[in-house]
Amino acid sequence: MANVRIDRLHKEFRGPTGTVHALQELTLDIADGEFVSLVGPSGCGKSTALRIIAGLEVPSSGRILFGPRDITKLEPRDRNIAMVFQSYALYPHMTVRQNLEYGLRKRGIGKEERARKVAAIAPMLRLETMLERKPRQLSGGQRQRVALGRALIRDPEVFLLDEPLSNLDAKLRVHMRAELAALHQKLRTTMIYVTHDQLEAMTLSDRIVVMNHGVMQQVGTPEEIYSRPANRFVAEFIGTPSMNMIEGELRIEGGRPVFQGPGIAVPLPQAPPRMPATPQATLGVRPEDIALVPPDAPGAIRAKVTVSELAGAERYHFIELGSGSVILRTPATTVLRPGETVALGLDPARLHLFAGAGEDAAALR
Repeated sequence: MANVRIDRLHKEFRGPTGTVHALQELTLDIADGEFVSLVGPSGCGKSTALRIIAGLEVPSSGRILFGPRDITKLEPRDRNIAMVFQSYALYPHMTVRQNLEYGLRKRGIGKEERARKVAAIAPMLRLETMLERKPRQLSGGQRQRVALGRALIRDPEVFLLDEPLSNLDAKLRVHMRAELAALHQKLRTTMIYVTHDQLEAMTLSDRIVVMNHGVMQQVGTPEEIYSRPANRFVAEFIGTPSMNMIEGELRIEGGRPVFQGPGIAVPLPQAPPRMPATPQATLGVRPEDIALVPPDAPGAIRAKVTVSELAGAERYHFIELGSGSVILRTPATTVLRPGETVALGLDPARLHLFAGAGEDAAALR
């Protein structure tokens, strides 16, 4: 195992239409045995970062260290890493045992040592009864476990996973997430995981790195990322449904800060430590932090229900508010009808305030 230091990593691609900065000055420390996820939309730079760590791409500048060892210019085979891709990439003509052993054979490991390592890895991944099967005789989840085992059997310093669950159906993804989490708890190998699925990142990671346009937007624990997003992009990207955003202005009335938006005026408990240069601001509120209140409750906001969706144990209600709409999350037993007028209450302690209106709008703390 090893701690990983990513130091001012930059990657640019030059083409006929100009230069694309796929990764911009990424700096990150990953502790020995930590599970860190790189998450963001397509094209944000997360896979480019992973490929550079693996040695499959050459950085334009910056360096990568495993412990004290600078591995930036080493060939992939000399980095002592293991990588699992979105595709299982199993050899169809080989058995599970042969697929697991393949990397060891290429490294000249003897037959007895290979057999010992397979015997140790197979029960961990529940593959011991499948060792003589071919990949075509396995389910998708079983193939993915073989791909994981082929990487783990090498005892790598760093384990790299590039969207390994995206080819699985929803039920199997949930199952494999639990298996991956249990595997990491058992092995405590340094793992760097790339995904566009924020739910995977939230459930698996010790820390999450949120990226956009090649720039690291925020790094923190899942709870920090969800509860204290650094900017509007992070706030909207993390969470399902995403955070409601209401654009308006931040004003001081009677010595108290008030957020004023279309059809809404929300007194805030205190002014932010730093006031924005202009009054334009965005108020963010999670769907679960909006409450239904009596119509005569202090500060109640009157609004109309447009759509109500059942999502298992929950319902999502789309509420018309001013010129826009917000989503309210309630238990499934709360039934609201389209066209119904409701009263909403916002807990000032659970609100998020951002300076400006764009995705780069920073949180006001």
